[in-house]
Amino acid sequence: MATKISLRILIDEEKNKVLFAQAGKDFMDIVLSFLTFPLATIAKLVNTESNIEKVRFGSISTLYESVANLGEQQFWTPACKKMLLQPRNSMEEYCQNLNHNIHVAEDLKFLICDDWHCSRQSSGGLLTTFSNLKCSCGKFLSQAISLADKQKIDNEGFVAEAVTFSIADDLSVKPDSFQNFICQPMNLLGLEDFNSIKFMDVNLTRGEILDLLKCSLISESPLTDMFLLKKPSFENIKPIGVLDFHIGTIEENQGKKVEVKLVLRKSTNKILFAFGDADFTDFILSFLTFPLGGVEHMLKGNSCGSSIDNLYKSILELDSDTYLKSSDLKDKLVKPKLAHQFKLRNQLFPFDEMPDPNIFCVTRHNRRRTGFHAYLTALEDPYIDSKALCVPLKFLEPQSSTGEAYGDCGGRGFMKSLAFYMVTDDLVVTPCTSVSVISILSKLGIPSSDLEERIITIGNKEGLSILKASLTSSSALTNGLAPFLKVKVETLLKVKDENISN
Repeated sequence: MATKISLRILIDEEKNKVLFAQAGKDFMDIVLSFLTFPLATIAKLVNTESNIEKVRFGSISTLYESVANLGEQQFWTPACKKMLLQPRNSMEEYCQNLNHNIHVAEDLKFLICDDWHCSRQSSGGLLTTFSNLKCSCGKFLSQAISLADKQKIDNEGFVAEAVTFSIADDLSVKPDSFQNFICQPMNLLGLEDFNSIKFMDVNLTRGEILDLLKCSLISESPLTDMFLLKKPSFENIKPIGVLDFHIGTIEENQGKKVEVKLVLRKSTNKILFAFGDADFTDFILSFLTFPLGGVEHMLKGNSCGSSIDNLYKSILELDSDTYLKSSDLKDKLVKPKLAHQFKLRNQLFPFDEMPDPNIFCVTRHNRRRTGFHAYLTALEDPYIDSKALCVPLKFLEPQSSTGEAYGDCGGRGFMKSLAFYMVTDDLVVTPCTSVSVISILSKLGIPSSDLEERIITIGNKEGLSILKASLTSSSALTNGLAPFLKVKVETLLKVKDENISN
């Protein structure tokens, strides 16, 4: 049973505003866990009921819903669809024992072939953490094995014991100390008179933690919205338009690029949809697997213009040796990796994934029975004795329908490569057919004379712009690619003018 999470809040009664909250380890661990959540997890969580109404997470929400509506025949394997709708949190071991953990993932199970002889071959057998996958022998990998002598981590959150923090209304975090408070001018706190101060002690429920996640994504004052207004300030949130959308500083294109055909409405300069092959579609779908902290890292703490940005930047400045449980936790929070086996072969972004753990199948022979054990330690571990047969296990590629080991074919992606797909402006993904295109254009009622086709090459820079737009906007393609389309138009006009003058 989860214990109560207490929080002391400092309120300016005159302005009905939270100035800051004083929080201990329990609350800070939960807030920091938000950075480890994959975007699909966030889209699912904020679309559930709590004290605050459901929240749309930009175009990520529609992307998530469109994947749920796709048939399994569009994916390489059933596991591919599950990977997108229920991506693993690469730091779930740190989050699973938190009080009021709002994302409870399925227990990680290790499965081997139903034919146990496959796992005793000297060349090694296959292993997976995904259900409904077949071994190279044709049988299902459905035999669960235990993890003996598993390397354990101290998985009680992120923050050191007996440390308190001061959390501002915009989720900026500082270690709580009298020095930090007294050195902060009153005008920066928005405080005009100490007589208007009121303290309030609250005990948070799981629903209120979910409320905080919702408010953090869309509000610049989530603590005030949650504790005093009881709702986020929806009326203060303006849709992001093409002219006021800025991608910020993004590194130049590098590595792989994909070519995409766009269909625009000339009268509005709005992208209606994009046509692409499986590489482009996998790129868009992979957004769902990205941990929020990793997105913040790629966008340099300027991802969605909300309080999450402030939280991320605060952790960057935090002294990890003093305030976190270990010095390496800071890097794991501000640059979290993809879960194991979730990285695409043709990934546009420089995202790392968790390394391949060394797992061995150990068979023990005795007079009564033969038992199987697997564990995550080195082959030289003293657990293995002369009576044990030990062979390494290879992870099955979850995208494989033919029993290929992960890495043998490099990993494909999620969608079948022979098909083409259509991605709408708000990132709804559907198979591309003549009927689907005509159906959309018919619903929109747009004359063919108002349509224009444009080819664009998407690399790291364009991709990051689409990703950033997808977090806040329901027009991810238009807002994400408009700066690059505008450059191309200006370049064409310049060339045309030069030709005329010559």
